[in-house]
Amino acid sequence: MRSFATAGRILRSDDPAAHPSRESGVNNRALNVVHVVRAIQTGGLETLVLEMCLQMQRLPGMEVHVCALQPGDELEHWDRYLGIPRTVISASERNSQLASISALARLFRRKRPDVVHLHNFLSHVNGGLAARLVGVPAVVTTKHGAGWPLVHGSSRVAGWCWRLSHVVVAVSADVQQGFQAFYGFPPGRTRLILNGIDTNRFRPVEGDREEQRRRIVGLSGSPLLGTVCRLVDGKGIRTLLTAFATVAAQAPRAALVIVGDGEDRGSLEQETSRLGLRDRVAFLGNRADVEAIYPLLDIYVQPSYAEGISLTMLEACSCALPVVATTVGGNPEIVSEGQNGYLVPPRDAPALASAILAQWKAPEVARAMGESARRRVVECFSIERMVQNYVELYRDIQAARGSRR
Repeated sequence: MRSFATAGRILRSDDPAAHPSRESGVNNRALNVVHVVRAIQTGGLETLVLEMCLQMQRLPGMEVHVCALQPGDELEHWDRYLGIPRTVISASERNSQLASISALARLFRRKRPDVVHLHNFLSHVNGGLAARLVGVPAVVTTKHGAGWPLVHGSSRVAGWCWRLSHVVVAVSADVQQGFQAFYGFPPGRTRLILNGIDTNRFRPVEGDREEQRRRIVGLSGSPLLGTVCRLVDGKGIRTLLTAFATVAAQAPRAALVIVGDGEDRGSLEQETSRLGLRDRVAFLGNRADVEAIYPLLDIYVQPSYAEGISLTMLEACSCALPVVATTVGGNPEIVSEGQNGYLVPPRDAPALASAILAQWKAPEVARAMGESARRRVVECFSIERMVQNYVELYRDIQAARGSRR
């Protein structure tokens, strides 16, 4: 396969040198793409795939289909996503890895995709084997975050497994560098494509926010802090609650909104009560109207311990919110310290509280940071740009493999 590296330089997705197909004439051909995910459930990866499919459906000649290896939590039944064709592997087909691979191979034979696009390692192995078995022309895998799985305890064997894809896409420079270093993966078979969000859907709103806060969130306050995530340990919500106790002591009207659900929700609600914050923290669960919640916040907080490129943080920035985030993964690729937010070490509740209070005490600075955050997202992290880069990657692989044949 043709390399996507030039003179030892890894080409970014927006580098014209990485896209010879822009003048090759193949861009007008129809494309049939099947995405494979572990499950269609509420989360950043899954939402990204569904939003990508919505955008791809709007492009002339493109067909999309989503296949899940396991049942999820009904995210695909939200009104927004009802028009996306989808398949969930049946219980009998999930009994073994061989049965799952066979089910995917049958799906690929029936759908005859030009591209199979896999998301993270489990989907990559099963979907990659099935795609190669039936001769799918182009196989792409997106690595959505850090974390380097082994196969039989070996990074070398895992590295060879990753070669089932013609190209592995990283969603941040941090993920790309870590992936290449850990697996010894050839740079010419990776591509950097930054995550993107719908900047028209996620935007600031004008008018009386207090009435909307009471009606939509059930809380009002100053500052009104918020975060959106799955409620699992790696998202750092315990650190956030500890930090918020400090903030609340200095800002008596402060309130915190937590959107999302997960296995830790019960224990987090207990921790909130233990800290005496029950009337100042709202757990809203999973919501289909997050675009209405972000603009009601004053500050967005991202306390996670690991990230790729966080969609929720991009959504918050697109709504012109200043951000306080941890210095992990791709967060520093979104937040420029002092320009559109503040960065703090993970698991450091005092530093998190201090950064939140600094924004609350300087509202004009915070407002300018929020405006800067939106400009950066519109320029660098729009979903239109992301989808364009993926489609061009599909075309590049098609062109390269056509030349090889």
